[in-house]
Amino acid sequence: MLDTDTVNAFATPGGNVFITRGLYARLRSEAELAGVLAHEISHVLRKHHLAAMQKNARTGLAADALSLALANRGNSEARNKLISAGTELYARGLDKSDELEADRLGVVIAARAGYDAYGLPAVLQTLEAINPADSSLALMFKTHPAPAERLDALAQTMQPTLERYGSQPDLAGRFTAAASAKN
Repeated sequence: MLDTDTVNAFATPGGNVFITRGLYARLRSEAELAGVLAHEISHVLRKHHLAAMQKNARTGLAADALSLALANRGNSEARNKLISAGTELYARGLDKSDELEADRLGVVIAARAGYDAYGLPAVLQTLEAINPADSSLALMFKTHPAPAERLDALAQTMQPTLERYGSQPDLAGRFTAAASAKN
């Protein structure tokens, strides 16, 4: 957990998952935490960050080559615009399709682990209700699609899955049933 009031969670390419104190404080259940962690684990499983780094590296090599060519012509304004575009690409975060895929996989991972399939959608609803001008959300809104867009995408692609997993016994009930079956 990162000790900051900002609202975010992220994973590193090596598999470390971080959640900020600001996001954690807004979670209302273990299922919501499971949904957020499963979303981030999905990024690691699908190697989204590695692919983004490779894409940025290719873009960076092309930018370096173009920058050298432009510098040789004395066009510093074009070089600065190119560098600015590269910086923006890095700060923007993962592609929207990566985030939406991580939402879909996160719902399934959390549900298969026995958590409420609606945990992640509940977090997205909480985020949607927060004032977008709130400075604690600035980085998350810069690096992720809007919560409403993510909720719409989940509803369109996952509704049967959400309903199927939503009807399973709760986690405690599953463990109780498993323990009774062993005896």
